[in-house]
Amino acid sequence: MSEGEPPFRYSAKLAGEIEQRWQQRWADDGTFDSPNPSGPLAGGFDQMAGRPKSYVLDMFPYPSGAGLHVGHPLGYIATDVHARYLRMTGHHVLHTFGYDAFGLPAEQYAIDTGQHPRVTVAANIAAMRRQLRRLGLAHDTRREVSTTDPAYYKWTQWIFLRMFGSWCDERTGRARPIEVLEAEYAAGARPTPDGSAWSELTDAQRRAIIDSRRLAYLSDELVNWCPALGTVLANEEVTADGRSDVGNHPVYRRPLRQWMLRITEFAGRLADDLDRLDWPESLKQMQRNWIAGLRDWLFSRQRYWGEPFPIVYDESGLPVALPDDALPVELPEIVEFRPVPAADPAADPVPPLARAPGWASVELDLGAGRRTYRRELNTMPQWAGSCWYYLRYLDPTNEREFVGPEIERYWLAGSADGVGRGVDLYVGGVEHAVLHLLYARFWHKVLHDLGYVSSDEPFRRLVLHGFVLADAFTDERGRYVPAAEVVTGPDGVPRRGGAAVTRRAGKMGKSLKNGVSPDEIYDTYGADTLRLHEMAMGPLETDRPWQTEDIAGMHRFLQRLWRAIIDESTGLAAVTDDGLDDATARTLHRTIAAVRADLGGLRGNTAIARLIELTSVAARVAAGDGQPHGLPRALAEPLVLMVAPLAPHIAEELWSRLGHPESLAYGPFPVADERLAADQVIRLPVQINSKTRFTLDVPAGAGHAEIESLVRSAPEFARLTRDLPVLRLVIVPGRIANVVTG
Repeated sequence: MSEGEPPFRYSAKLAGEIEQRWQQRWADDGTFDSPNPSGPLAGGFDQMAGRPKSYVLDMFPYPSGAGLHVGHPLGYIATDVHARYLRMTGHHVLHTFGYDAFGLPAEQYAIDTGQHPRVTVAANIAAMRRQLRRLGLAHDTRREVSTTDPAYYKWTQWIFLRMFGSWCDERTGRARPIEVLEAEYAAGARPTPDGSAWSELTDAQRRAIIDSRRLAYLSDELVNWCPALGTVLANEEVTADGRSDVGNHPVYRRPLRQWMLRITEFAGRLADDLDRLDWPESLKQMQRNWIAGLRDWLFSRQRYWGEPFPIVYDESGLPVALPDDALPVELPEIVEFRPVPAADPAADPVPPLARAPGWASVELDLGAGRRTYRRELNTMPQWAGSCWYYLRYLDPTNEREFVGPEIERYWLAGSADGVGRGVDLYVGGVEHAVLHLLYARFWHKVLHDLGYVSSDEPFRRLVLHGFVLADAFTDERGRYVPAAEVVTGPDGVPRRGGAAVTRRAGKMGKSLKNGVSPDEIYDTYGADTLRLHEMAMGPLETDRPWQTEDIAGMHRFLQRLWRAIIDESTGLAAVTDDGLDDATARTLHRTIAAVRADLGGLRGNTAIARLIELTSVAARVAAGDGQPHGLPRALAEPLVLMVAPLAPHIAEELWSRLGHPESLAYGPFPVADERLAADQVIRLPVQINSKTRFTLDVPAGAGHAEIESLVRSAPEFARLTRDLPVLRLVIVPGRIANVVTG
């Protein structure tokens, strides 16, 4: 606190104290725990039963070692604001978070540093969890998952086995158990590929026919092989000039025997069902276009840090599914993650699991006595764990099922249109707009066909948020330099260490070295200020430029809100029981109506603009005739409640100082008096011979006769019709008046 500053001035220091205190209270009280109708997370369900349900979901993030920059939380803040608003309006909300932590980036970091990816991932998750908590996100932290947890990937492996144990019936386009297909062959109800009788085929021949129809199958495929990384790469992991996105190594096209998932069998449903989803039309078209060249999903990776396949091979070389009770197949511990680089691009790959002691072969009794089997040495791609995480959030502690049926139906139950409700709101970035959504929809449809989920689409409503843009800078070599080290002098030229650099615009991120840590903003202004600034920069779906200096405006808004309610010398609420005059009451209720519509429609930017206007009114009312005397509680309390979804910490603190011991997390959100919220006057266009010539303010409820009287008495009417005979006056109350002349 600077000298002479009031002891209870809303400063960055006070904001930080308030925010961390409320974050701890929310955690201690389990404020945002969302109970299930049954199971271990059912405590408190009686209080939620009967409320409308809403499942709000963020796209699964990868926990980077670089931590968050202020561009990352844009979508997280938006969903948090929306979920908080829903809670305050009587909804039972499920909103949680998790980490998509398998994949090549973590493995490559292990190769570069020698640190086991498990250690790296745990540290990265802890750092990200800390940054997100400091932002005040209202997650049910009991439901948090990580794809690298064996208790999680047990069920990823289980779902893979369901695909291995299924086929797509071409007569219905739906997945069915493979035993049904085998029974049809055996009964002669379905001819074998070459017309042979099923009884005449050897066991190996029958297995080959069945294996060729499975949704998960082995195939020799032309793949993107990177010898330097020792793995196959997905198309999106290869640059336009045919090199690996990680490390910039050469990539070759060559055939390899790989696991594939038969997504092409579902192409028609994946395309047709888009019409029933509340998604942006542009995104639907992107999905349809990707479905003009869709191929089966290449599902193998020759790396360590991924889910092991729950598959072994017998003496004939054919795949055998492990029983469910053998799951999870856990990754073995290895200390050397580096791939074995092949000088010859045609050489067979040597996956890291091939070097794990005792891993490549295993003795098992799979029903025919104890035998030696060869393990699958590839691992699943990073996409696997992110295909179904939204289902595990529902029932994350269930050790018997990937999700309990009653719990799944409660949150995702089917609806009359046949699509099912699915996740009510899914928010994420456009970079995942095609493949992740296609893959997740495919997995969900298979699970639906097999009777494990009640809806046949996972995400009913989807919103793609824009990017946060920031200045980036390149040196004379064209390489990006840290933006934080660049200073712009009086001449307007940006320099780093005295050398001129070139300013470029781009998405904030590690690659452009232009990230701004949220920790800096927390320390300088507080988390509530950051939340407001990110929401106020523009509509959620659009890109927005970041200028750190602009954030001070949101901090001043919160200071003005604080001063309108709190005596800065005592810290006590300075409110009165006075009533509101008519003008202030109308302003309040119009704001309530507008903010409810804005927050319900994910329009945080316009809601903030309206709240800034109302806070200015509150400041004037509190000042009275120039001598501060207090703000009427009738204005203070609804204002605080409306601010709460956007800036929850200061709102909770103000609510408490207004005398409420309970949290405002569950409302009630103010409801507008329709009579007071209605516009008192409307601006009516007045046309002469169907061309608008002037406007007229008339009472909102004025009828035909009153409007005609007002139009005829207007000076503009007399002037514009002075030399014209008026034949009639056509009036649509509340809409328009048209003067017809001869």
